[in-house]
Amino acid sequence: MKNAVKNIEWLDTLRALATVGVIIIHNSTPVVNMTYGRSMDFWWIGNCVDSAVRFAVPIFLMLSGATLLGKEYQLGDFYKKRFMRVLVPLLFWMLCYWVFRWAVLQPWQQPKEFSALIGWAKDLFLSEGISKHFWYVYMILFIYLFVPFLGKAVRKLSNSWLLTLLFAWIVLFIALRPIPINFYRWSDFFGYKLLGYFLYTGYLVLGYYLMQIRFTWSKTRLFAAAIFILSIASSAIYTYFASKNAHRLDLSIYSYLTLNTVIQSIAVFVWAKDLHVGNRFIAWLQQTISNYSYGIYLVHIIVIGIFFRNNIFWTMAHPLISLPIIVLATGICSFAIIFVLRKIPFGKYISG
Repeated sequence: MKNAVKNIEWLDTLRALATVGVIIIHNSTPVVNMTYGRSMDFWWIGNCVDSAVRFAVPIFLMLSGATLLGKEYQLGDFYKKRFMRVLVPLLFWMLCYWVFRWAVLQPWQQPKEFSALIGWAKDLFLSEGISKHFWYVYMILFIYLFVPFLGKAVRKLSNSWLLTLLFAWIVLFIALRPIPINFYRWSDFFGYKLLGYFLYTGYLVLGYYLMQIRFTWSKTRLFAAAIFILSIASSAIYTYFASKNAHRLDLSIYSYLTLNTVIQSIAVFVWAKDLHVGNRFIAWLQQTISNYSYGIYLVHIIVIGIFFRNNIFWTMAHPLISLPIIVLATGICSFAIIFVLRKIPFGKYISG
């Protein structure tokens, strides 16, 4: 989501890619889940598409690390700015999603009395955080509490020590992989959730590290693109064989805390670093998406839900046709909603 550093073109490139990537994930995952063992041709399309955008959430975190950890802050100013920018829109959209989730229930399922409504709202929050995509916002708000202190710590480390720290982080999340961490529920043991939040802070350090180093090899961007393609192939092929051996769909490599996802995220970051987009329309488009990224993230699940209820879903055509159409429509409608909200009085404070 939008951070303090402005007017750096390639940061907008990454933020726009991450925003589109999240929209793709939430539209392509149903293809993967619904077609496995039924229509494997369609499944492979969804699997490859989903494998190609695992970088989306990590890139958002890496951008926070790249743009926030290198600065000294007055704690009061930092918390006020970050929480006004992130928490206030979240509270508004939490209310919107409560209303939306109530509205799409069958009439006989909708609680009418105040006490029943409050109980239903509480249960929805405890079971999935109102909407499952809010997990990222809850996490980033928690991480923001420690960003000024984390930044002070990493700025004292040399690049070699930062690299050592990152290797230790990778070993740690691999070692802790068997621990069941549910980022959606709020009725489970909070210790596991906080452990997960702690593990995700590694992406901030990774973004800060990649921001500091310079790549002088002329073929760096080409090499990064090749690694990115290999990461897609690795994810898609592993998912197929892991699912076949388990006799059920195994999407474990899709996790944002896997070595393959870390490698893919590094490849995308390195590919985009210092990239200049010569086409004026593309440059304007990516800057626009970047500026509206947080709002688009917050609202796009409502848009997808409305589409689904009106039979605008991947099943309406071959996924090679339906997925691009739905992703584009989701992005345009989400942008339009946030654009209009920002035009009303005080809308810029709640839209995201």
